[in-house]
Amino acid sequence: MIGPIVILIWIGVIFHLFAKRMPATAVAWSVLGGYLFLPANFSIDLPAVPTLNKASISALCALLAATMLLTLPRIRAMPQGMILTGQVPRNRIVRLLLAVLLIGVVGTVFTNGDPLNYGGRPLSSLRVYDALSMTGNSLFALLPFLLARKYIAHPDAHKQLLIALALAGLIYTLPALYEVRMSPQLSRMIYGYFPHQWLQHVRAGGFRPVVFLHHGLWLAIFFCGSFLAALALWRSSTGKPRMQWMLAAAWLFMMLVLAKGMGALAIGLALGLVIVFLPVRLQVLTAAVLAGIVLTYPMLRGAGLVPVGQVISIAQSIDTARADSLAFRIENEDILLAKANERPLFGWGGWGRNRVYDETGQDISVTDGYWVMSIGTGGWIGYLAELGLLTLPLIFLALRWRKMALTPATAGIALALTANLLDLLPNATLTPVTWLLAGALAGRLELGRLPEPDAVAETDAVLPDRQTRYSRQTRRHPPHLVHPA
Repeated sequence: MIGPIVILIWIGVIFHLFAKRMPATAVAWSVLGGYLFLPANFSIDLPAVPTLNKASISALCALLAATMLLTLPRIRAMPQGMILTGQVPRNRIVRLLLAVLLIGVVGTVFTNGDPLNYGGRPLSSLRVYDALSMTGNSLFALLPFLLARKYIAHPDAHKQLLIALALAGLIYTLPALYEVRMSPQLSRMIYGYFPHQWLQHVRAGGFRPVVFLHHGLWLAIFFCGSFLAALALWRSSTGKPRMQWMLAAAWLFMMLVLAKGMGALAIGLALGLVIVFLPVRLQVLTAAVLAGIVLTYPMLRGAGLVPVGQVISIAQSIDTARADSLAFRIENEDILLAKANERPLFGWGGWGRNRVYDETGQDISVTDGYWVMSIGTGGWIGYLAELGLLTLPLIFLALRWRKMALTPATAGIALALTANLLDLLPNATLTPVTWLLAGALAGRLELGRLPEPDAVAETDAVLPDRQTRYSRQTRRHPPHLVHPA
């Protein structure tokens, strides 16, 4: 019973955020708070409507609140520098990928109208109803991306997103520390369920924390992103805030170690060194190169260009159990990729049709990496559209870095997103936070070259009455430029 009550309270919090805070802050905390604190086992199944869960409810309420409350006189009367707003995506790449993603869903349904049977185990065909449901699910998943693209595009908004990500990580360390010491029990104690298998969260003589997320690995990669955000804020700050962000980064790194996710820890260490030692241009370039590797990884695997044998040998020298786990994952990826290539264009769809079965109908596959799941269900069309939305804005920002004069905050978001993208290779950790970060970078790409500060000052100067009238609000909120219509 506590789950629905918390959901209702959170809906009220979202509307309060949009009524009292700036759009960038409201969007960031709406998505982050819903993802971190709402129960994962709560869902609403309505006829002809995709399932509503904690992610979709938070995103839909944020969209509704933005539509209703950002037209209030308080917002409209603010000076131009006070609100970041915009229209539908205008960048051709973003529009094309969004269209291809939705077309791919329809193509998947209409190429999977045949029922399957493996050793007496029937798998149903896809129907027109499934096209509507899958399209709705895709749109719900994209809402954080679209909201961030619209309201978290400006570099000042990027800094607010980094602050929200770092602060959310710091807040989440408290329940995580409890579970490190007392075992992952908070979901069961508060919401009455445990989200995954218990044995997977007993590690190194202790426990891997989960809190209210799907799995401990999801928590580890979230702490990795928060650590990188705090480190980016430390790099771009001066004076007392610089020391505060350094301490925050150290604390979050300690939690990353305690989260017992070796992959997330390795990613955090590598990208943390990039933030500490490289200039902004090379930070963004590094993120773009790694994003390109993630995008092309299935092709590299299929061509045998990924040295999986050497990787397993290195893992064997560090930890035999983890090396065996890695080998098991790679073996499953190979058979799942072979199955996906039987219907390469639009994939097999859902209902377990993308999985591998033996002659008795027993499921003999385990899906871990998100990339192989995406190709199996949506084919190469779905994969390239989905991963393209996550990676291509970052890549194009790196190509246009000189023209756009990218800031340390934008570089920090790029590296936090890259950490999550790298984790999509071994794990299925695609979350609303991933889409939030990607949307912020897509919005920055669409903003293009920003006007010079003097031009902005002249624009604000033509509104002296409004500037005077809302000077108190101006002191409360950081300025953001208007997203061009």
